[in-house]
Parts: sequence; structure tokens; C-alpha cells
Amino acid sequence: MPKTEKDDTPMSKKFLLLTLWMSWMSCLLIARAFERQWTVADGLPTGEVHQIVELPNGQMLVNCEGVFCLSNGRGFLTVPCDYGRAYHLPLFSLGYGQQWQGDSLLWLRDFYRVYLFDARTRSFRYDMKKRMSKALLKNIVPSSLTVTDRQGGMWEGTMQNGIRYTSPKRQHAKLIRGEHPLIDRARSTIDSQGRIWHCKANGLEYEANGTKKHYDKTNVASLPYNRTTFITELSHRFLLCDSLCVLGYFHPERHAFVSLNNRLPALKRFRHFVGACPIDGKWVAVYTQNGSFLLDTQADTLAAFPGAKEIERYSDKYNCMVRDNKNRLWVGTQNGLFKIEKENFPHHQATVDGNGRTCERMEGLANHCIRSLILDANGHVWAGTSCGISRITPSVINYGPEDDIPAVNMMERAAMLAPDGRLVFVYSASGAVAFRPQWLESAKTKPLAVVITAVSIDGDPQLLERLTHGMSFAYDQNNLAFQFSALNYAAPSHTRYRYRLAGLEKSWQYCTYADGGLCEVEYRALPPGAYTFEVQAAIDDSAWGEATRQLVTILPPWWLTWWAKLIYGLMALTSLLTLMRLYLKRKRRKLERENDRRVNQLFELREEARHQFAENTSIDPQKIGVNHEEEALAERIVKAIEGHLSNADYGVDQLAQDVFMSRSALYTKLRNMLGISPADFIRDVRLKRAAQLLSDTNMPIGEIADRVGYNTHKAFAANFKKMFGVLPSEYRTPTRHSQGLTR
Repeated sequence: MPKTEKDDTPMSKKFLLLTLWMSWMSCLLIARAFERQWTVADGLPTGEVHQIVELPNGQMLVNCEGVFCLSNGRGFLTVPCDYGRAYHLPLFSLGYGQQWQGDSLLWLRDFYRVYLFDARTRSFRYDMKKRMSKALLKNIVPSSLTVTDRQGGMWEGTMQNGIRYTSPKRQHAKLIRGEHPLIDRARSTIDSQGRIWHCKANGLEYEANGTKKHYDKTNVASLPYNRTTFITELSHRFLLCDSLCVLGYFHPERHAFVSLNNRLPALKRFRHFVGACPIDGKWVAVYTQNGSFLLDTQADTLAAFPGAKEIERYSDKYNCMVRDNKNRLWVGTQNGLFKIEKENFPHHQATVDGNGRTCERMEGLANHCIRSLILDANGHVWAGTSCGISRITPSVINYGPEDDIPAVNMMERAAMLAPDGRLVFVYSASGAVAFRPQWLESAKTKPLAVVITAVSIDGDPQLLERLTHGMSFAYDQNNLAFQFSALNYAAPSHTRYRYRLAGLEKSWQYCTYADGGLCEVEYRALPPGAYTFEVQAAIDDSAWGEATRQLVTILPPWWLTWWAKLIYGLMALTSLLTLMRLYLKRKRRKLERENDRRVNQLFELREEARHQFAENTSIDPQKIGVNHEEEALAERIVKAIEGHLSNADYGVDQLAQDVFMSRSALYTKLRNMLGISPADFIRDVRLKRAAQLLSDTNMPIGEIADRVGYNTHKAFAANFKKMFGVLPSEYRTPTRHSQGLTR
């Protein structure tokens, strides 16, 4: 819970002002510089530095006894140089020198050689002869071992100890050591009346107006133990934890303690109550070393803590809580800081079931073990961690040694906002750090552009000169790592970065490290394609700076190139055409077989129809044709002939006219059906009808001949015998008739 100081009594105000004045004098801050040393341990080839040159992008080019290296924000990387291809001076020079040619070419000189460095590609060039002149060599100026960078920081080369860096002067935090009132106040709880409460092993103590009062089990009714863990002010009473495991209400005026453990058996499952944070006039969030819950201080009931399920995925050990001015609840645990928001925080229903509330784990912290939380005068949230201090809102900023913030473990719930606006974080019983938030702000400078200091493929560093143009790699070189830095030497931990790999990611990824000097991001198993790595930096709460972009292409394997795909397409098309050709060939063969079968079947039916027509005296149109069309035609022909059966002059022309066909078409049709001409068919119909009459009636043969259209009996008898092999009279005789055609 944030600790603020309020006092309505004159004596308390005088004491407070005296305490603050003493604190101010003891913690007096003056603008000073932060210093650090870069040595061989940071990547310098040797500790003997002869040249330091700032490049246009902010990197420092350093010459250590003839070996060149570049700063990357955290340390140094050696720059390859072919000394055999450098220009060898005919005579020894007087010392180290440098000369800029344009805005990218840097001439460097030592005792023996002259080098040409391209700041654009960050590599040495060896086309010096066509560029070099006597005037140029004459204009090379001696190098200085003291260089001021673009931020105002001082770089000083030494002969044994590398480089000494001094940042621009600004105010820093102040360490407080020994017995100091601010340390005691930060570890205590201050209520709305200005009373300072101290939870101790031998009881509870408060001080006000210069007096102290002690409470323990000897003077507080029902208090089971002396040791107290925390005390939280409620409406008309306090919530007190006694000996880590007993929770109850404390009434200091009545010297009474009312335990909740007997009323609420569910409290037994929680181990070591750590603290409490009032939500509104009714609900209080209580957190322990193995969970959290909501306590209804009016009904004395428990409810589930919103967001506990998400929080306890990381840790169920709660260390601190604070509610900010926007009614958001911040929860610090052993493994993460969480922000819980809701639309209607004070209402009971929203608090109990979490309606409108979301839980978000904060990223970008240098350390995720949150020990204390406090609000500054502007309502911004600050966190003491196991490795220093971080500001959480409006943006995450980690503070480091350049701010005189020690990278140590802060004490749990031991932080306060002093009335003069300073924040105090306690890290030991006799140590604390105090500062005003504005003291830690970086100098107002324009946003720094990010420099990509290294690129590696499958762990192999790539030459920096390749970064000038788009880089291309084979398909099996697809594990890509970038190192980048804003080169904020003055306050590296104040730097925030965001990056993304366009072509793979749409949203920005954010990172903030403890030192902020150098960030590294790795992408593994990238599929073939064209990508653009984009990165931006911001210092403190400034706007994001200009984006730095690097084009990267992962080439496809030969079997995935465009010409291979074209070949695959042609092969697929050829295969498809071949399959279609085979399919059509097989289908054609099948159709031919089917057609042959049907033709053979048709021939068989034709033969059967002709046989039936030739052997039977009865005329059945359905047995003459092999399909419905022929059957219908045969029926019309037979009907037309029988309609004119007695007409001896009825011939082919009249038959063709009656069936609505031409003479030739009728001839073709009957030849196909029965293999006979229309005249033969008319004759056969007459004779078959005569045979039926001979068999079925006793009519005289002459009358039958007349009825079937024969004018003379002789012609009838001759044709009848030719067809049936017997004379009409013999056909009627039973013995001979049985040897003739079937009916």
C-alpha cells in the first residue's frame, strides 16, 4: 500500500519538518557524472588505447595498439583489417592521426601505416592509392585520446586500463546508510491520523506527537501472540495479522483483538499472511505466501481473488499490492508484476466475480521478483525488485548504476512517498535509496536511431559491410540473430526498444533490459522469403525514434525456385495430358468393345427376327423389329398391307405412301430388318395370311386366293408352293400340314 504522510497536529508537523530537513541535508544531491571503465573484459583487444573516433551513427572506433574495434553499446567487437593491404608509410610518422573525407570516409594513421575506413559499411577499404594524395597525408590531424560524444559524455583512452567513460552531469539518487528516520518510516505504516505503526517481534507499536505506545498480548484482549506481521487501516478499525497466521480486527482504543480464524475456517489453508490492500469500504484484498483472497469486512466472508488463476500460473507467493489513481490494482509476486483492471471497481458484484476485469503480466522488467510497490506524486507506479528499482507507468523503465540505483534486493513492502516528493526504497535495515523521479530523467535529447551492431547466421557472425545492402542466405542458413543498440551511453537502462520482422510478424515486440545497452533477438527456422527487420528505440517517455530497417532474404532450395516450380508444372501438365490420353484410349477401346457387342447382338436379333419371320406363318411386328422404332414401322407396314390384302394391284408405291416413306427408304429399311425387298414382304404377308386361312378355316382355296390378292389360282399355287414347299391343297391336308411351317 502506498505510504503517504498526513499530520493535523502542530507538534507532529514540526517533528516531520525537522526530520525532512535532516534527511535533505544528509541526502543532498548535486549534479554529478556517472563513470564506468571499459577494459579487455568488455571486448577491447588490449588495455592500451591510442585512438578513439566517434562515427556518424554514434559508434566509437577504437585503435588498441593497431587492432581496431567498434563499440556495440555494451562492449566492443573487433573490426577485421588486412594490414598487408594498408598503405605503408615510407617514413615513420610522428604519431596517430585522423582525417574525415566527406561524411563517410575516415583516414587513420599510426606510426607505420595509413588506413581507410568506410563508416557507411563499417569496414576497411583498400582502394587507397587512387584516393590518396600528398595534401591528404599532410592534412591528417593528430588524434586526441579524449573525445566528447553526441550526448556530451567524455571518452578517455588510457595506456593500461582501457577507456574511462564519464557521462554528462545530472542529478542522481542518493544512498542512505545507517540509522535514518526515512528508513524507519518506509518500513512502517502511517494511518490517516498521521500515526506511525511499527510491526515488531515483541508486539505492535505506534508513535504520534513524539510519544510512543506499545501493544502486545498483555494489554490487548484476545491477542494470541506478540509478533505482528502487518497492520492495515480500515473504517473505524484496523486489520491486523498476528504471528503470520492469525488474522483479525484490531481496536486500539479498546485494546481489543477479534480473530477471524475461528469464524472463517477457510483461512487455515493459507500460509503466512503477508499484507492487505483495501479495495473499497467493504472489500479488502489479502495476500499470503500461497495465495490470495477477498475479505468482506462487513459480512466477514471470503471471496475468490479476481485474476488469481492467471497470476498463480507464475507464482502463488504474493509480496505486495497497491491501488493506483485509476482504480487499477497492481499485484507484485515472486515471479511477476500483474495489473488488474475493471470497469466498476468499487461495486461488490464486479469485485467478486471479476466482471469487466482483466489481468495482464507486465513485461520489460529487469527483474520479475517484485518486493515493493509505491505511487509517486504524479500517480505513477514504481516497483522495488530483487535487482533494483523500476518505474512501471506510464512506461517501464529500469534504473541502473548510472542512476546510483544499486542492483540489490529491495526489502518487502519497505517503500514510501515522502511529503517532499521523494521516493524511498529500503534494501536493508541500515540502507535505502532516495530520489525524486525527475532526477532520474535523461537529458532532453532527440530520439536516438538504433544501430544494428551484429548479425549472425547459425551462430556465425556476418561482416558488417553486408548490412549496407540486403542480405541473402541459403535455405539451410535460416537461424538469424540481430544485435542492436541505441548507443545510449549516458543512461543505457533508460532505453526501450521495439522490433518486428516484417514478413513474419505484424505486431511490434518490446524489450527492455537491465543495462539497455545491447539487445539481441533471434529467429529460428525461418521459411524462405523476403523479410525486413525493423527496430526503434525510445528514451524514458520520449516518442519512438526513427526506424532502422534491414532487408534479409532466405533463398529457397533449388527444388522450390521458380524455374523448378515451372518444371514441376510442365511435368504435371504432361502427366495430366498423358493420363487423359490413356484414359480416353481405354475409354475408346471400351466403347469399341461395347459397340461390337451391341452390333453382334443386333446381328443376332436380326437373324432371329428373319428366322422367326421366315419360319412362322403368324406375323408379329414385335418380333420383326429389334427396337421400338422398327417394331412401330413393322406394325404400320403389316397393317397397311392387311388393309389392302385383297387388292391384287396393291404394290410397293402404295405401301410407301401409306407408311409415309419414300420407295427407296422403305426398301432400305426392310432390307436392313428382314433382308428382303418390299415386294417380297408384301408377297410373304399375303401367303402367310393364306396359310393361316387354310389352317383355320374351311374356305375354298379359290376364295382364299382372292382374299389375299391373287387373281389366278395358278399364280397363287405356284407362289404358295415356292414358299411352303407344298400346294395349298396339300397344306390343308393334316398329314402334310404337320410337316409344313409352324403356325
